[in-house]
Amino acid sequence: MRVGEQGKEAQVSFTGSSMGKYSRIWLWIVGIIMLVLGAFFIVALGNVPFAGGGMLLTGGILAATGIVLIVIGIVVGRRAGQVDQLLATGTPGTAQVTGVTQTGMYLNEQPQLDLQLMVTVPGRAPYAARHKSFVPLMLMSRVTSGQPLSVRVDPVDPQKVVVDWQGTGLYGSPMGMPMAGAAAVGTPGMTASGGVDESLSQVQAALAASGAAAANPYSNAQQGNYSVEQLREYLRQNGLQAEATIDKLTDTGQIVGDERLYTMSTTLYIPGQPPQVQAESAAMVPLTAMHKVRVGARVPVKYAADNPKLVMFEWDKITPGSGMV
Repeated sequence: MRVGEQGKEAQVSFTGSSMGKYSRIWLWIVGIIMLVLGAFFIVALGNVPFAGGGMLLTGGILAATGIVLIVIGIVVGRRAGQVDQLLATGTPGTAQVTGVTQTGMYLNEQPQLDLQLMVTVPGRAPYAARHKSFVPLMLMSRVTSGQPLSVRVDPVDPQKVVVDWQGTGLYGSPMGMPMAGAAAVGTPGMTASGGVDESLSQVQAALAASGAAAANPYSNAQQGNYSVEQLREYLRQNGLQAEATIDKLTDTGQIVGDERLYTMSTTLYIPGQPPQVQAESAAMVPLTAMHKVRVGARVPVKYAADNPKLVMFEWDKITPGSGMV
C-alpha cells in the first residue's frame, strides 16, 4: 500500500532520556549551590570565635553533599546518554505490556513504572524483559492501552530495552509490519489538517465500490481498524529513504476523508539495490497533492525495511523546478 505524506502530527517531545537530563541539571544546580555554601562556611565563617568549629563542620557537610550530588548528576547524565545512544542505534522492535507496577518513586510528580514487556524484534522469537522508566502522566493511558509500544533493543544484550516514545506517540503507532500486505497498529483519529483519519477498512470499502483490481490493504480483520495516518507516522519515524517511479496509475474516483484513492504500480529505487517492481496496490493521495500525481513521476519516498510494499510518498519534498514531476 502507498500512503502519501500529509500534514504532520505534533510529535511527543518526551523521550526515555528526558527525565534523566532533567534530573542531571537539577542535581548539578543544587550540588553547586551546596558546594558554594560549604566553601563559604569554611572560608568565611571557619574562624568565627566560639563557633568556628561548628561552621567548619557545617561547611564540610554541605560541600560533601554538593560533591555527592554533582557525582550523581554525572552518573544520571551518562545513563541518559546511554538511553539516547540506544534510541539512535538499537534494533527497532515492539513490546506488548504484560504488567505494570509503580515503584513508589516520583520525579517532578511523574511516577516511575516497572514495565513487564513481551518484546518482539526481527530475527528472534518474542521474549520477556523488564524496563523501569519515569513516565509522564499524559502517557500513562498509552502504557495501559493494550497497544504495543515502540522499543529499541541493544543488539548485544537483548535485556537492555528502552521505549521509543517518539515512535510510540500519544495514541499509538504501527510498530511492526507483516511481510505481506500493509498493516498499521492504531485507531482512527483526526489528522493535523483537521480531516478524518481514514481506516484501512474504509480504504478497502472504497476499493470495492470502485471495482479496482488491487490487493486488500490489510491482511486480517483487526488491521482493518488501523489508521492510515498512524501508518504514515510509523514510516516517518522508522522508514528508510528511497525513490519510486509511478509506472501505472488509475484514479478510482473515490474520496476517503480528505484524500483521493488511486491504484498504483511503482518501481522502488533503494540505494545500493536493483530496482524493485511493485505490484498494483491502493494509494492514498491528499487532495492537495493530486496535481503532482502522474505516470513517470519520480518521487522521494520512505519505505518499511521489513516490508518494501509499504511506501509513503513525500509529496511535500517535491518543489517547483525539481524536474521530478
